[in-house]
Amino acid sequence: MKQNLSSNSPVRSRALVALRTAFAHQRPDILIDDKGYASDFRDTLLPLVATENFEVDLQAGDGNELQTKFRAAHSSSGLAVNCFAPFRTRIVDLALPSCGPFAALQFERKCPTGLRGGRAPNLDVVLSGPKGVVGVESKLSEYLARHRASFSPAYAEQIRDERREQGYFREMLRLTDAPNSYVWLDAAQLIKHSFGLARTFRDQPVTLLYLYWEPANPDASPEFRAHRQEIAAFAERVAGSTPRFRAMSYPELWRAWDDAGPAEWLARHLKALRARYEITL
Repeated sequence: MKQNLSSNSPVRSRALVALRTAFAHQRPDILIDDKGYASDFRDTLLPLVATENFEVDLQAGDGNELQTKFRAAHSSSGLAVNCFAPFRTRIVDLALPSCGPFAALQFERKCPTGLRGGRAPNLDVVLSGPKGVVGVESKLSEYLARHRASFSPAYAEQIRDERREQGYFREMLRLTDAPNSYVWLDAAQLIKHSFGLARTFRDQPVTLLYLYWEPANPDASPEFRAHRQEIAAFAERVAGSTPRFRAMSYPELWRAWDDAGPAEWLARHLKALRARYEITL
């Protein structure tokens, strides 16, 4: 969930305002500042989200997020927790298209790449079950800032196992020579996550799921279409690799849960999620 805010698009600025407004409508009892931050991370939680289902995980992750970015109405980590935390004690109700069933859920899971020095990539959510592992990279509005791929030389120098033969490694080499190939997709971050997942879960089927927010009217701004086109291009370049790459939007996931006939608690949770995040720009 690393952010690159050096060149925000106007649509991202509109999204931040709309997310703050939706937050204020849903939680009029909570004061947020003009940058969209609440004073306490607990103030940003949806009704069915309990701190015991995620707090320890986030405290163990890098970045001290609970005291910083998590407090924002536009936090991608907050979106992931608000979406998935209630499943911590209801894991049998969790379904993802073409993945699952699941037996365990963890937030901010470190997946070391094996490189000497540096930090291990942190996956927003890791789901595990009898048929394999899914690592989720969550995005809210961050992708609406321009990206430029960057890799330490250590990746090419130190990765000497089967990951070197995968599409992710080839795409890394391509982006090293052409770092501006993707504008909206943070492909470098996804590649680094792939290296960590492939090494951490080398004996299990593993999927890297890119789960991203979109507004209720994505056709209103060309950035959302361009982002989807870049996702498709990336997916084509890493097809057949380990981990398997999948992508979908949060609204698509929520519609899938709706279509499956959700349990009563999940129907209530979906209503709260949509009130907070399904905004119109």
